Amino acid sequence: MKKNLVTVLSATLLLTSVLAACGTKEETPAASVSPAATKQAAPTEFNITTINYNPEAPANDNAIELEMEKRTNTKVNITYVPSNNYGDKFKVMLASGEIPDVLLTTYIFDSTVLNAIKDGAFWDLTPFLKDYPNLQKNYPKESFDNTKVNGKVYGLPRPRPLAGGASFPALRQDWLDKLGLKVPQTMDELYTVLKAFTEQDPDGNGKKDTYGFTGAVAEGWMDQLGFVENTFNGFENMILSTEGKPTSYRDFSPATRDAILWLQRAYKEGVLAPDFAIMKGSQVIDMMKQGKVGMIPTAMDASKIGDMVGTLRKTVPNAGIVHVTTLTTPSTGQKYATKEGGFFGNYLISKKVPESKLKQILAFFDYGATPEGMELSNFGIKDVHFTLNEGKKVTTDEYKKIAAASLTNIWTLVDPYSRVQQASVDYPKEYLERDKKVVDERIKNGIFINNNGVTSETDTKFGSEIAKKLQDMKIKIIMGKETIEAWDKFIEGMKNDPNVKKIESEREASYKQLFGAK
Repeated sequence: MKKNLVTVLSATLLLTSVLAACGTKEETPAASVSPAATKQAAPTEFNITTINYNPEAPANDNAIELEMEKRTNTKVNITYVPSNNYGDKFKVMLASGEIPDVLLTTYIFDSTVLNAIKDGAFWDLTPFLKDYPNLQKNYPKESFDNTKVNGKVYGLPRPRPLAGGASFPALRQDWLDKLGLKVPQTMDELYTVLKAFTEQDPDGNGKKDTYGFTGAVAEGWMDQLGFVENTFNGFENMILSTEGKPTSYRDFSPATRDAILWLQRAYKEGVLAPDFAIMKGSQVIDMMKQGKVGMIPTAMDASKIGDMVGTLRKTVPNAGIVHVTTLTTPSTGQKYATKEGGFFGNYLISKKVPESKLKQILAFFDYGATPEGMELSNFGIKDVHFTLNEGKKVTTDEYKKIAAASLTNIWTLVDPYSRVQQASVDYPKEYLERDKKVVDERIKNGIFINNNGVTSETDTKFGSEIAKKLQDMKIKIIMGKETIEAWDKFIEGMKNDPNVKKIESEREASYKQLFGAK
């Protein structure tokens, strides 16, 4: 599972490629060298330790890695660590001080990482980034902003799309059309649609055998059904810490009470499937594929949507699924959708690396942020590792043979629409442009409050127990086993719980320390 690669690159070709991609001399990184000098410059050697989610690691000196090195005048030794023990391996490296030149952390706000940063183990990249325009231009600004520590950039983010990954309502389009309904924009409109799906025989079989929706819940949180609480509150965080406001559990808000009542009504009136509390995520998808429900909360995964549509169309040729773009928060009147942080991990650069090498490492990643670099790392060489099929890149057997998928972790593909562009035979072609517009609207109206790294020692000890108590009471209220008045009394007791108070106090202090709030 662990393989080291050593390959050869050219800083001149880095300069040439960046100029070709950007079109202006001004956009050339300061760390780049002139074409004349490049002919004489030796490749910059450095090592990277990264995660591997795949059964195999890329073969040594494979064609894609060799080309990555060639274009950037580097010799890179890559160590791939299996994902199932990456966390343990990472902590051992930090504890021993044997840190590679470049090290991936899957969570920069982990306490061990923050302590290492505080101890000066990694470079502050903030003053250097201005010289690497592709990282600045092609990575989402949020990817950097949401991973800053004390206002500084200590790690190059592994970017992820800002929208489309959270569970949000997806509806049967053909049921909407049959009943003369439109895609809802408010929670009241959504309820009206879901009740119609329950009572007006949308599948036309003459039986009352459909439910408006279902969704899986989990121990300690509402999981897929969390979109209801998120929408009523206007944000996603379960415990909210922000500057100028006291830290508090979202469950204590009147909006959460309203969300519980919304779900309670849905359960009582048969709109919410009765066994939602014990369902698994796979069973939720199965109910949609079987035509038993008209809505499930889901991510905008084109492969998943395509699979559901393909299965439905075997018996219902005009079946379709449409995403609800946003829903209005009742208390504010503002459109809401979950917006994500735009990252999953960061590449840290060891402070043992001299500044001259640091700049060349940044140049390596800067080229990886160009369209050419992203294509190479994520798909390989055209007509060798991928072919074009109706404008889409399709990887070949050669790509699979060299286990190249792990290279996507080195130079990440930055594409806000990547989730809706995943290959799927059954994903209708006409959905692509439609779903891109949904992504755009969610990015425009989405809410993300950065609480990353906000910690509480008491929460570590007692947080899961508190969350379970809250979740258990919610389920009882929704299912009619307890009254909403019982919820009110329960919440008053929770507010005065000593551990809850300590969690709120510790998180508030942590937020101020981490983000420099006063």
